[in-house]
Parts: sequence; structure tokens; C-alpha cells
Amino acid sequence: MFDLIPGLSGGWLYAVIFLGKMIEVALDTLRIMFISKGKKAYGTVCGFFSILIWIMLVSSVLTDVSADPMKVVVYCVAYACGIYMGTALEQRLAVGLTAIQIVLPETEAGEVGGGLRDAGFGVTLMEGRSVDGTKRGLVFVQLRRKLVPEAIALANGLCPDAVISVSDVRQVRGGFFK
Repeated sequence: MFDLIPGLSGGWLYAVIFLGKMIEVALDTLRIMFISKGKKAYGTVCGFFSILIWIMLVSSVLTDVSADPMKVVVYCVAYACGIYMGTALEQRLAVGLTAIQIVLPETEAGEVGGGLRDAGFGVTLMEGRSVDGTKRGLVFVQLRRKLVPEAIALANGLCPDAVISVSDVRQVRGGFFK
């Protein structure tokens, strides 16, 4: 079997296994994110390096595993840490598009929509009715995912009682984006 680094043992081997597995799982998390957002080329590159690292790591972990079962423990802990790291990276990159729907009293829709427009967001306003027949304002914004916290903070600042929902968008044709 292939050994990751011949002659490496003990703490150094555990460190290489731990870091390698964390990176591999983080890359795999990013692969899934890129593919789900339609970025096939990025997903393919992440997948290539993820599986390359996996092959090298798993063969090293399984080499003489009965004599050093701690390699398996380190591998498993690193897997869990890699999920956390990959998720944090995915949130930080915030790739893709998002739609925000804001439902609020009709009298405040113009102010919230105007505030979002003044901040550079493309906004669509509509009228609606709640289940009890109360008139509501509906504010729709399609934006880059990285800008969601800014848009939500602005809407909350203008109307703290607004109901805000956020949806992932795979593709948009036309319109205005900040």
C-alpha cells in the first residue's frame, strides 16, 4: 500500500492526517456548493483535489492500522472538523444569487423599498393581503448572496416587524443586481 510520507510516524503523522482530512472535506463541501450554484468548473477542480487527498490519506491511515489505531481516530475527528471548516468557508464565499421577500404593513412598503433602492438594490413592490384580509406590502429583492446581511439589516432598521424570507436562486435572467 501507498504510505503518505514514508518514515513519518507519531505526532507528525497524526498532524498530516488531521490537516489533510480537514482540507479534503472542506474542498468536498465547496465542490457541492459550486455544483449546486451552477459553477461546474470550480466544482470539478475541487473534486479532483479532494479525491486526490482522500486516496493518499486513506491509504496511509489503513497502512498497518492494527498497530496504530489512533490514525483512525485522528482521521474521524478531522472529518468532523473539516465539515465545520468547509461550511464556514462556504458561508464566507457566499457564492450565488439570492431572493429576499419582505412582507410588511402596506404603509411601510414604500419606505423600505425606497431605502433598499437608495442603497443600490433592485426592488419590486407589490400589494397583497394577509390571511385576515389586512393589506400588506410585498418587497422583492434579488441580489448577490454576499449582500444579504446588508439588505436584511437595512430592511430591519426601517421596519423591525417585517417578515423576511430568504431563498436561494440558481439562475436569473434580466433585471437589476447590485
